[in-house]
Amino acid sequence: MNLLPCTRGCIRAGTEGEILPATHGRYCSRCWGRIHQALLQAPELAGHIVGNIQSTSAAGERVDSSKAAPLPFNDAAFTDVNELYSMLVYWCRIWADYLEVLAPAPAARAWRRDSGTVAGLPADFDYAKATAEVRRMTRWLLDRLDQILDLAPEDVDEFDAAIRDVWRMNARWPRIERPRFAAAPCPTCNRRVAVYPPTFPGDVRRIVCEGDHAFAEEEFERISRDHATEIAEREKGAKVAARLARKYLCSKA
Repeated sequence: MNLLPCTRGCIRAGTEGEILPATHGRYCSRCWGRIHQALLQAPELAGHIVGNIQSTSAAGERVDSSKAAPLPFNDAAFTDVNELYSMLVYWCRIWADYLEVLAPAPAARAWRRDSGTVAGLPADFDYAKATAEVRRMTRWLLDRLDQILDLAPEDVDEFDAAIRDVWRMNARWPRIERPRFAAAPCPTCNRRVAVYPPTFPGDVRRIVCEGDHAFAEEEFERISRDHATEIAEREKGAKVAARLARKYLCSKA
């Protein structure tokens, strides 16, 4: 199947002008990946920033506290997490109108301006609630991302520019990046493979097993596909064997 070129004309690394194909709507895997990774990181980032609103100084340093000395209020954290949430609510509504589907509803008692526009999360949200609420929005967007990337490029580009705030906030509120572990084991040592998320726009995932074998993105995707195929075939074989066993037992009865 011949794919159209990426609408942005993205060039494959290491080539002289080879334009990447549009594998996700009108966009290439690189464009898709940048938005996809930002949406994946946003929930935990939101919870982390909420935790900084009244637990750090303006410089981001931990402070001692007591009942007699309330924790300082961090205006920068308050502003960032509310901007992040209101941005996601806005774009969920925009894309819901385009796709003619229902958008996820904002949190009950969300902070709204006099006009009714959502300005941020409710004031009493903690880490867990903020993470869960932002995940509702990002999950909705992730489930429809390929459809979104097939819509008007000028609007997609505006969405891409807005979602890059995740990278800015990620740099402003650094945290220990926790990897996820892939379902497929390392084909060399059979140990777990850790996937570390990118930490800035244009960065790539760091993929390394517990035996220190590193993998390029394309190699990891192939290993993951092969593993998924192997599991599916194994499950299919088990079902066939179970069906034959039942048939044999019935014939002997």
